Amino acid sequence: MARPLNVLLIEDSAELRETLSQSIEASGAMMLKGVTDNSHDAIRMLDSGTIDAAVIDLHLREGSGLLVLAHLARNGNPHHVLRIVLTNHVTPMFRRSCERLGLDHFLDKSLEFDRAIELLEEYAATRRGPPDAA
Repeated sequence: MARPLNVLLIEDSAELRETLSQSIEASGAMMLKGVTDNSHDAIRMLDSGTIDAAVIDLHLREGSGLLVLAHLARNGNPHHVLRIVLTNHVTPMFRRSCERLGLDHFLDKSLEFDRAIELLEEYAATRRGPPDAA
């Protein structure tokens, strides 16, 4: 069996962190590798090389999700982290800024919350590879 998808959750809302954490842990295909509400800790965890995917809010307690995306873009995303922005700031300006920084998916928190989990599960499934031969 392949290892679970290691997910980093970067979100400043305690309620949303809890809801997303429960969904990630319940999937069976993913493991919550870290949770933070600020860009400094997020960057440190991403640089560890143990993160496969990140769900990133743009507005954080300290710093911003844009700083996290910029860090990954500046370094060429060496660990090939799937980058899902899940935000209430869904203006075209924010979308374009995130796209320039190489995000993979830009989702509206109020309308596409469940889609973030679906995308993580889809990504986890693509990383598993073929089943073992019996």
